[in-house]
Amino acid sequence: MTKVMVSNMPFWVEKMGAPRTLAVEFPFGHILGPAHQHQQQRRVIEEALDLLERAAEPGIIRHSP
Repeated sequence: MTKVMVSNMPFWVEKMGAPRTLAVEFPFGHILGPAHQHQQQRRVIEEALDLLERAAEPGIIRHSP
């Protein structure tokens, strides 16, 4: 099973050895973005799914723009 993690702490994710990570710049509790910002939250989910589909190997950390 292939997994992707969305995290605002990529340093620790790298230390834990998560399979694939999308690093975001949102505060704790709002990992997909601010409340009621549906388009932005959807964009984060789409980025995570794209990473899941395209990452050739485990251990990749992609930073969300």
